[in-house]
Amino acid sequence: MQPAFSTLFGLGLLAASSASAFAQVAVEEIKAQLFLERTGRLSENLVGTKKVLRNTVIGEGDVGEPADALLVTLAFTGAKNTKSSDKIARDLASLTVRQKAKTGEKILLRRVYGGFLFGEEGRIHKAFLLDSATCAPLEIEVKVGKSRKEAKLDFFCGE
Repeated sequence: MQPAFSTLFGLGLLAASSASAFAQVAVEEIKAQLFLERTGRLSENLVGTKKVLRNTVIGEGDVGEPADALLVTLAFTGAKNTKSSDKIARDLASLTVRQKAKTGEKILLRRVYGGFLFGEEGRIHKAFLLDSATCAPLEIEVKVGKSRKEAKLDFFCGE
């Protein structure tokens, strides 16, 4: 009876350790910055600001110089010094970027991220660049497990 208990106990520990070997992932932040074409610098984070984003491609609005590319940075959190699964759906982050134009909504980007390698601070970042995306409103949505974040940027061009 003793060996059977030891075997069951060992299997229980193995199952528990493999389940916790992967970090639970959460979306912490979405950051969006314009690439400013004259200075080659990035703008401040536009998410959550009340900046006027009119005709940024020619430098109008609150931007001050031409900008038609947008760098988006996503921050994720997880347990320190762990790796998230790249196979378990609950640990895969899905990203969708939509743009609303006069002709309707179009999807500019869909992407899935997984296998995050969290360091000492339990944070990791992913980034992507949207080119020619500053003349119509953008909606960025990131989901992983039960965690979800959304950012809306009200770009528009015209009078």
